[in-house]
Amino acid sequence: MNILEGQNFLIVYTVFISFLMIIAGLIGIVYRRNLVAILISIEVILNAINLDFVLFSRLKDNINSVIDGQVFALFNILIAAVEITVGLAIIFAIRNQLQTSDIDKLSKISSLNNNNLDDNQ
Repeated sequence: MNILEGQNFLIVYTVFISFLMIIAGLIGIVYRRNLVAILISIEVILNAINLDFVLFSRLKDNINSVIDGQVFALFNILIAAVEITVGLAIIFAIRNQLQTSDIDKLSKISSLNNNNLDDNQ
């Protein structure tokens, strides 16, 4: 049986798409300097994981396993929504306070504040 036939093709194709989404998210986390872009990259990774949850739950013949995988994916989407809400609130608070959301500038500001604290002691 060829791997690119029938259900095997669906499995390989979906896992490949999920793998590409995870790689894209990791590249976004590593190479982006903006906090919002990093948060979006994390969301891409979580969506790839949800895609895998739904795919692997569909492979089971038992209907309870199918529902369990989809419920787990919905629960993961709920957690991701809460995470993005809290993350954006923190990012906007940092941006309003420091007037930047660039990681390099934030680390410089942090090191300057730590040096000032050391000088005051």
